[in-house]
Order: sequence, then C-alpha cells, then structure tokens
Amino acid sequence: MMFRSVTCVVVWAVVMAWSATSPIIAAEAHDAFEKAIGPYVQKNCVKCHGPETQKGDFRVDTLSHDVGGGPSVNRWREVIEKINNGEMPPEDFPNRPTAEEGAQVVEWLAARIDEGRAARLAKRQPVSFRRLSCVEYANTVEDLLGVQFGVADPGGLNEDAEYQGFDRIGSALSLSASHIEKYYNAAEAILDEAYPDKPVETKIVRKRAHELRGGPSSQQLKEFEEQGLLDKIRVDMWPGHEIQGGRPGPSGDMLKNGGYFKVRIQASGMKPPGGRAPHLTFYANKVDRLLFEQDIIAPEDKPIVVEFTCHLPPNSNAFQLTNDVPGPSNLPRSGRSGAVPFFSLKQGRIPWQIKLTDEDGVPLYPFLIVDWVEWEGPLVSDETAAKRARYMPGEDATIDQARECVTRFCEDAFRRPVTASEVDRYMAIVDSEIKAGSKVPAAVKSAMLAVLCSKDFLFLVEGNLQQPSENLNDFELANRLSYMLWSTMPDDELESLAREGKLSDKKVLKQQVDRMLADPRAERFCVDFPRQWLQLHKLGMFPPNKELYPEYDPHLERSMAGETTAFFREVLDNNLSLREFLDSNWTMVNPRLAMHYDIDGIEKDQFQRITLDKDAHRGGLLTQAAILSLTSDGTRHRPVHRGVWVMQSIFGKSPPPPPANVDPIEPNPVDSPKATIRMKLEAHKHDANCAACHRKIDPLGLAFDNFDAIGRWRTEEKVPNGTGANPKVDASGVLPDGREFAGPAEFRQLLVANVDEFNETFIKKLANYTLRRTMTVDDRNQLHAIAAQSQAADYHVRDLVEAFILSDLFQKR
Repeated sequence: MMFRSVTCVVVWAVVMAWSATSPIIAAEAHDAFEKAIGPYVQKNCVKCHGPETQKGDFRVDTLSHDVGGGPSVNRWREVIEKINNGEMPPEDFPNRPTAEEGAQVVEWLAARIDEGRAARLAKRQPVSFRRLSCVEYANTVEDLLGVQFGVADPGGLNEDAEYQGFDRIGSALSLSASHIEKYYNAAEAILDEAYPDKPVETKIVRKRAHELRGGPSSQQLKEFEEQGLLDKIRVDMWPGHEIQGGRPGPSGDMLKNGGYFKVRIQASGMKPPGGRAPHLTFYANKVDRLLFEQDIIAPEDKPIVVEFTCHLPPNSNAFQLTNDVPGPSNLPRSGRSGAVPFFSLKQGRIPWQIKLTDEDGVPLYPFLIVDWVEWEGPLVSDETAAKRARYMPGEDATIDQARECVTRFCEDAFRRPVTASEVDRYMAIVDSEIKAGSKVPAAVKSAMLAVLCSKDFLFLVEGNLQQPSENLNDFELANRLSYMLWSTMPDDELESLAREGKLSDKKVLKQQVDRMLADPRAERFCVDFPRQWLQLHKLGMFPPNKELYPEYDPHLERSMAGETTAFFREVLDNNLSLREFLDSNWTMVNPRLAMHYDIDGIEKDQFQRITLDKDAHRGGLLTQAAILSLTSDGTRHRPVHRGVWVMQSIFGKSPPPPPANVDPIEPNPVDSPKATIRMKLEAHKHDANCAACHRKIDPLGLAFDNFDAIGRWRTEEKVPNGTGANPKVDASGVLPDGREFAGPAEFRQLLVANVDEFNETFIKKLANYTLRRTMTVDDRNQLHAIAAQSQAADYHVRDLVEAFILSDLFQKR
C-alpha cells in the first residue's frame, strides 16, 4: 500500500511538472511560428485549408506550431512538398506569393523539423545506453582478449546505421534479433580462438617460387634440383599477374584454427623511368579483405623481404598475390616465360614475346619478381597469453578461484567495478555447467560467452537510477575519453585513475589527453573522426566508369582516402590552425596519388608532406581527390552534391529537401552544341520553385568545376556528345551574401575569411562524434563557449580538442 502511494505521488509530480512546462514550450513555439511564417500561412493557406474549407481533407490551422517537436511533423512535411512542387498555393490563387517567399517558408519549416529530429535523437533518459559501433566492438575485443574479430567479414556483424555520416549516434544504433544472433556467433568464435580445446602449435611454412608458379613437372623439378637450380627459379609477375587460390597460402592445416599470422615475401621490383612502381597486394579471398599492399622497388639481384601481420578466421585458405598495376598482357605467348621457368631478366626472350627491358637493361614495365612466401603462426604474444590467463582458471580450480576469474572478466568487459549480485548471475551459469558435467574452465567459458552478449559489454552505459547526476562519474569519463581518442576500452592507467577518483580533476584529465594523443592508438581518432565528419564512406560508392577514367583503380581510391586522414593527422599532431582545412600550401601524398596530381619526385611508398606549387591548384580539404570524388557519380562531377557537402561539412547546415520528381540532368544530345553541367543547371534557376535554394547551394559546388569526377584539374569540360569544341570551365560565382569569386582559389580564401563559422561547425561535429548524439538548442551556450576558446587560441586544432575535452559539455551526460 505504501509503495502504491509513493508511486502515485511520483507519477503525479511528473505529470504536474510536464503540465507546467508544456504550455511554456507551446507558447514559445507559437511565438516563433507567428513571427516567422504565421502571416504567410494565414494569407496563403488557411483560405483553402482552414475552418471553412478543407480541400483534400487537410486543415493547416489546426496543425501544431511546434513544427519539429509536436504531433504534426508529417503534415508539415506535406506542406513543404506542396510548396516545393509549386502546388500550393495554386497558380490561380489571387496575389500568389513569390517563389522566394515560398522558399523562405520551406527553409524555416525544414530547419524546425531538423531541430525536432535532433532533439528526439539526443533525448537523454536517467540511464542511457549507446551501442558500440562495429569498429569499437572489434577494437574492444582485441584489447580484452587479443582476438581481432573481422566485423566486416562475411558472417561478421551487421553494418552500422549512420546519421549525417556518423555511425556512432546512440539513438541510431538499434538492436534487433539479427544483431543478437550475430553477437552470439561472434562471441563463440572469439572465445574459441582465445581458449582452444587443444594447444595450437606455431609453425613456419615457406612456399618457394616453383610452388607459387606451378608449371614444371616433377621430373623437371628433380632435374633442376640435381643441377642446383631449383632455388633459383623465380615467379615473373607482369602487370596484373595474379597468383591465386591456395598457392600463396601455407600448406597443411596451419590455418585450421585461425589467429594471428606473420607473412614474409621476398621480391624484387623494377620501376620504369617515369612510370609506376610494381605494386604488390596480398588479398584474402574468403573474407574479402586486403591484407597488405606496398610498392616494391629493389634490383633483381638484391631482393627485399617485406613482412606484415594479419589476423584470419579459421580455414581462410584462399589468397591472391598480385602485381596490381596496369600494363600489357602476361599471357605466355607475349608475356610470361611460359613452360620454361623464369630465372632472370637476362635470360633470352622468344622473338615474338614483348621485351622486358631496353638494350641497356632498363625496365620497360612495372615488373615484379617473387622468390618465396613464408607464413609463421598462429602467433600469441606473451602479453596476450598473460591477459587471457587472468580470466581462465586451471583444471583443478576451486569455485572461489573461478569466481575471481569471472569477476575480473566482468570488470574489464563492463569497463567499471561490478557488484556481487552482478557476478552472481554469471556464477549461476558456472554452477549450472559444472553440475551438468563440465570442467571448471569450460564452465567459466560459458559464463564469458554470456558476458560478451550482455548489454553492459555491448553498450556504453551512462547514468544511475539510484543516484541521478548530470555529470559523468570517473569510469564513465574514462570510457568517453578512451572511445573518443582510441575507439576502444580504457587502458590500465585510465582505469586506475578512475578507481582513485582522480580523472574528474581537469589537471589530471589534461595529462591523460596528452598521453593518449601521443599513443599509437590515437591513429584511430585520426582515421575514424574525419571518415565520419567528411562522409568518406561515400568514396567509391559510385565507382568511376572505366571507359571514362581508365586510370582509376582501387589503389588510387585507397590513396585518396589516405591523403585526407594523413592531412588530418598532420594538422592535429602539429597543432596547426583550422584554416589549414580550408586552404593550405601543402598536402600529403604517396607515389600513387602524386602521379594522379602530376607531382614528380615521390618514390617512397608512404604518405609524406609536400609543399604545393602555386600552379598546383590545390590546398586544404576541399580540393583533395577524395572529397571531389565522393561528391561525383562515377561518370561526371555533381556541382549540387558538392555544394550540399560544403553546406553540411563546412557550414554545418542542411538544405531543405528538394521537390519530388525533379528531372535529372540529361546527357548532351548528339546534335546539340556541347554544354557544361553548369549551363544545364541554369534551367533550375528558371524554375522559380528551385531557384531560391539553388542560389545558395550551386555556387558552393560550382567553385570546384575545374576538377572532374575523380579530382583531376581541367580547364575545359569534356562532353562526350554534341557538336563543337569542349566548352571552357567557368568556376566563378556569387555567394548568397554577395561576395564574388573567380575560381576555387578565391573561394577558399572567402572560406578562410569566414573561419568562425567553420570553427563552430567543427566543434559541433566533434561533439556529435564524442557524445554520440546530436546537438540541440540546449547545447548552444556550451558549444559557443568552446568556440570562443578556440578563437582565442587562433583556432589551433590540438588546443581545440583539448578545450573540448576539458569543457563542461564533455563531462556532462
């Protein structure tokens, strides 16, 4: 009875509190509505959709004025669509409003709907649960048990949902029955590798050239061995040549249990003058994953050994070793040595075969020579073995020792202290398994399976029903910091500081930021944050047409993305200004990207900082090939999409939705003069319903019309159909505020002059990424405070990241 009374009091208090605040919210929404679009609605909408007449059974006067947060969101979306399409008001409406007036109403309504959606996504309960992203799950499992689970492999985890490029927004990451099944299967595979039924023996297996190449009969091999030539056989790999299937992999059952493996390859690589270097790639077919790639430049008589470590699931025994560069055919008649084993470039060529070198022995093509492939594994480091042993009792362990192991595993997996009652739940599994006849280690393994499938492992949990608080406790702070900078669980030092209650001390927190940014794991932040902020997942979504862009290949695509993340890393590590993202006199290139940019002198196969010449036409993020390519469709550049990207990623704004059934830009007719896409976009400006929005979007994209669909500089636009010469590119424009620019260089300078707006966008994107939620009007004051600190520090990025972490916003739930 007492419980019911208390419950009634609590419910009554909540209802009264809502009743008190609800009219205030409604009044504020009403005032904003009336001020912004009330007169327009009253004059142009109520006559046909009001109390007297309801055409189409639609009343606009009864819709909630809380456009984004009220119950009429979908109805307001219909209003936007009708105004966008020019259907409302109808053409015969007296004193019909201008398209500009309609566009202003659409923009205001769309902004309120976006705000409402953001508020719903950011809504915080007393306890919040935000699921780990796939990347975070993989990193956490690796740090916890030393197993690198392939979340993107066939049969891995479901792909994460994304919101405006971010794949870690808690309210967007749902949990379905399919997710649960995938997590269960993943946990089984992880534990089977960490704790196999039988000890796994580490082996070393070398595949020599004659095994990789195939061809010579057993009798020929015997003769070569007798002549001392067997070890001198080499694999001649012309451009595009592949060694597939089990040949590059180890023989026997070495891969039966999966795990970590070290792979070594001895090879030589001949680079023709002014051409591309041979590019060795090693691909795992069954898991659809590139394991390694590197340019190989080494004399024929001085081969080098390249080495890499990879993790593979059980029975991944199909591979592909490739000289991944374009070039002439490698068919035996014209290319490879055919039935005769290859020993050296100096051996004679059959008259009808293509020459490998000129008369002076200089290579004519990017030619790769492979001597052997060596596998070592499965490998378990001493550190990983010790880590796994902490959680697993011995065969003769007591139940108390089992409990100690389960407790340690729960605390590390949950990333916080655990209560006795929490451990009891998992010890009940241990007891049940032992009673069913299992030995203690097997019983504990079953409990570990349950832990890896629990909400406390799969989710970042913040808040406490018994002790509500606006601020994070020290363990929650450790998790937020670690998953921001490392995308994984806190390490021992962070956990120790959290236990001591020191992490909420801002001086200690600053020390940890410095330590963590200096750690190699901070590379994950330099990859994951720009990937999500800049929507790099769209790169390659529309593969460029091979006929139009024959030089585009997967190596170039990976190099494009690598430039952007290496650029971000360089800015962060050297505490450069945010202005560098908008315009710079330098960039990061590797040899493949340097060739794409027509930059000479880059030989070492790694990203390196170079100073750009004045005529390079590049600088900052917006002229990088990754950004220019992800905003194209594989056949042509898309100025509107580029403009929308600039609005979202640089200005932090989203344009209103376009009208339905907009006609696409058609290819140029064969019998018409050749026209640029810009010329065709002019048609949108003649449509009054499109013009208002396109005046804001188009200039932001047209500024980069000098770059084609894969980011190459050009002065004229190649138009495949039509009559006359290819038209010249016009990259000039006028911004909505009246500022003019003549091309991308002047446009970038206008952006730099407006760095404060970009400063606020960058901080907001950083908050989205870190807090795992959208920002609302409630966050504005704190975001502005961080922006002011950044401005005072001249927008230096590392200082900005530190100011964000030390802010009240970072430390609040």
